Amino acid sequence: MPEFNPTLPFIMTIIILLVILAVFAMKYGAQFVRDRSHAARGTDTDLRLKTLDEQSSNLEKRVTHIEALLKEVE
Repeated sequence: MPEFNPTLPFIMTIIILLVILAVFAMKYGAQFVRDRSHAARGTDTDLRLKTLDEQSSNLEKRVTHIEALLKEVE
């Protein structure tokens, strides 16, 4: 009858725990990357909105100036 080797169950337990740890590390790593991607996308959207606001205010100033000129002509 073969002798029982106590190191084999210990090694298998360590391997299983490492696999579980790797799965959780990948899960939370993917979540971290996804969150950073969403944050970067949000920053890009904020920048575009700010640019549109500036363009809108410039257009409003021009329209106000043109209205003033038209009132002077009348």
